Amino acid sequence: MQHKNRQKKDKLARKNANENRSMRQRWHYFTLNVGAFALVFLALGVITLQILHATAYSETDISLRNLVANTQMISDEIQRSTDDFVPSQSETDHPKEPGLNRFNSQIILWNVDGQILNQDGLGDTYSQISSLNLSTENLDEVEEVTIIDESREYHFRTITSTTPDNTGEVAYITVLSNTDQIDNAVANFQQILIVSLIFFWLISIGIAYYLSRVNMKPILKAWKKQQEFVENASHELRTPLTIIQNNLDHLFTKPNAKIIDESESIAQALNETRRLAGLTTDLLTIARGDANEQTLDLTLTDIQPFIKQTTDPFKDLATIADKEFNLFNNGKAIVKVDQKKIHQVMVILLDNALKYTKAGDTITVDSHTSKRHWYIYVKNTGSNIADEDKDRIFERFYRDSTSRASETSGYGLGLAIAKQIIEDHQGTITVEDGHPHGVIFAIRLRKNYD
Repeated sequence: MQHKNRQKKDKLARKNANENRSMRQRWHYFTLNVGAFALVFLALGVITLQILHATAYSETDISLRNLVANTQMISDEIQRSTDDFVPSQSETDHPKEPGLNRFNSQIILWNVDGQILNQDGLGDTYSQISSLNLSTENLDEVEEVTIIDESREYHFRTITSTTPDNTGEVAYITVLSNTDQIDNAVANFQQILIVSLIFFWLISIGIAYYLSRVNMKPILKAWKKQQEFVENASHELRTPLTIIQNNLDHLFTKPNAKIIDESESIAQALNETRRLAGLTTDLLTIARGDANEQTLDLTLTDIQPFIKQTTDPFKDLATIADKEFNLFNNGKAIVKVDQKKIHQVMVILLDNALKYTKAGDTITVDSHTSKRHWYIYVKNTGSNIADEDKDRIFERFYRDSTSRASETSGYGLGLAIAKQIIEDHQGTITVEDGHPHGVIFAIRLRKNYD
């Protein structure tokens, strides 16, 4: 009783430890996904803002440079500031420089002393820019200027250049283009971008939580499968090892006995040794499949002689067991398969058919081909398989109630190996009821060569 209680406590403790481990792993994936989304959105925001700031003023800067390079327009602007100004032919016949908005842009004429010469032409704007000083340090370079007028800031892009020759006392010309509208648009866009990135990042938190759950499902499934595999394998290995140990211990109690006197114990130990060898081979096959180490030795195979050679030994065994064996070997094709592994599948299915049928039952193998596939049906008229067992019959170590109670019960690995082999060949294997009773295993493989 105490032993059972201890086992229950140990099992519960392992379950709790596994749940805690899976929860930590899940939060680890969640944190990684949230961090990844955050980095992506941050990089997107930084790149977008850099591109925006790099391009928002590009058209204005190009227009400013083109304007100061247009000597005719500069000359016209200087003449406009004089009383005897007469529009030139270029000004009347041609449009102004693209990008120069007269409502947002101003042209300032300076003398060598830094005094503004076109105050009258500037009108009301002069009061706003009267605090502007001439700077000749960065001629022909676009600069940013902020002018404060009555506690309000005005932002300009400016460029200053020397005037052409023969322009009187005008020594320098400065072109200002107001950028308040652009600044406001950039600021609004920046706010919208930041809010949008934060909003979608919050959504990504939910997506990250969902992805962490989705990512953990195959891991938990594989872990559970591995745990079941280890537990079942340990249980199956324990039985033959215990029998062998008991028989050897029994032999030690009779050191003077003859071999013939203890032949039963020796035979039983040898029989369990053979079963143990077969079990370890099956376990190794499954383990290699899980590790993707299973390789196929594909060779061109003629279906008809292959099926005949595979089924002939079982036909003799069926005759000895007073069972009827029928072969419909109608498939005519050459396919590319691993002959040893497909032979192993046939041995598993036919061995099960012999085990779970009685004298007088019928075992049938039907091999035929279609245009694209090779079909193999292994049928028997034994007892049906319960519907709840059909869904699990290809699971490792699974045995239905009938096989567990039978002396012919195996380890429950044969059909799992058969399914693994067929899936390695990119085929399918299914089970269904025969009519009026019995079991039908159906294999479908692709034809690689006709």
